[in-house]
Amino acid sequence: MASKAAFTGLLGFLAFDIVAAQLASPCSPNLPNVACVNKYAAVMPLPFARPTSPPTSGNSALNDTFSGTVVPDPSFNIVKNSTFIVFDRERGLPALGPSPSFELVFTTAEVVHEAPVYVPGLNAIIVSQYNKDVLAQQIINLNNTPPTISPFLPSPPVFAVNGGRLFNGTLYWAVAGGDATFNGTKLLQAPGIYAINPWTRESKPVLNNYFGQRFNSPDDLVVDSAGDIFFTDPIYAIALNVTQFQPVLPMQTYRFRPSTGAVSVIESEVGVPNGIALSPDEKILYISDTAVTKFGDQTASTIPRYFYSPTQGRSVWAFDTVETPAGKILANKRVIFTPDEFAEDGLHVARNGLLIGAAGTSVDVLSPYGELILKVHAGFTVINVQFAGKEFDELWLFGIGKIARVKWALKGLEGGRS
Repeated sequence: MASKAAFTGLLGFLAFDIVAAQLASPCSPNLPNVACVNKYAAVMPLPFARPTSPPTSGNSALNDTFSGTVVPDPSFNIVKNSTFIVFDRERGLPALGPSPSFELVFTTAEVVHEAPVYVPGLNAIIVSQYNKDVLAQQIINLNNTPPTISPFLPSPPVFAVNGGRLFNGTLYWAVAGGDATFNGTKLLQAPGIYAINPWTRESKPVLNNYFGQRFNSPDDLVVDSAGDIFFTDPIYAIALNVTQFQPVLPMQTYRFRPSTGAVSVIESEVGVPNGIALSPDEKILYISDTAVTKFGDQTASTIPRYFYSPTQGRSVWAFDTVETPAGKILANKRVIFTPDEFAEDGLHVARNGLLIGAAGTSVDVLSPYGELILKVHAGFTVINVQFAGKEFDELWLFGIGKIARVKWALKGLEGGRS
């Protein structure tokens, strides 16, 4: 006959097994907006399904989400109703801190917000309005409570900025827009890399061609400690009507040395290179592939001129950097992550090396090896993110018509260059 202790142990084991079988559970009674997913929901009870839109829909990410999975497990409701979804408690909960929060700060016109850059000296975020009918950028003043937003117009103006970073007080923009006309005034501009003084707003191109050829659509960039600029060049500008020049170069990634003017191709195999980031020690370069946006033959009036193709490439790639007299080159290409929503657009790194990516309606937080640690579900299409605040512990989310702020324990790189 079993002892009372053995019987009690059996009951405890059964209770643990029942809890372990649940897909999700509250992380803590003190964290009502945080759900913990057990064992990555590796086994879901049947039948389960994720809602999807037709492959031709560019908005499919709005409907096809992990939290929207239909599954016969009542415990999964906590995932549906939570903003923060933790897959790795050991690393995810410290990243969130004791009281993470999500706040929708601005509802704006239905334009894409891109290239957010935090300028510590101004305590402000400068962000692009990426639209064929909008010229000025915007500046979010964090000195005001609540924050305020107003136009930011460089001199001369710069049209259709798609990515940016701050380095030694200079704002570097990846500019996708070509020649344009606003209110009858023609703006002559070639896609490339532009330097802006955030205080005086003076702007100038520092790179606008590859041996006489126009770049396609510089998308995002990152700057290393030597001042070299690494940028991706897909063909989204023609797809979004911010240039009328047809692409002439392959979609690839470049290294540009402002000190010498030299520009070099460093990667040409990622399908549609988009987001780009450097690890804090600069030993790893990350590039996201957004080949899910399959380009078609739509007319010029169709925006965007591509459709969503979920079976195409959408992975995050990591490369080891190798120092050479010409600057960093890349080696040991490997895929580290494929997002479950859309694709990673903007990529940034936290001070502790975690990788932050804007994907669909969520923000993914990954380890340097591509382990999904947690998700922030925003409820709107997130295009890019930016660390901000005097302690660099705010993550601002930018998308189509909405701008939000997350307060948590993760911090960006000092100087605002993350």
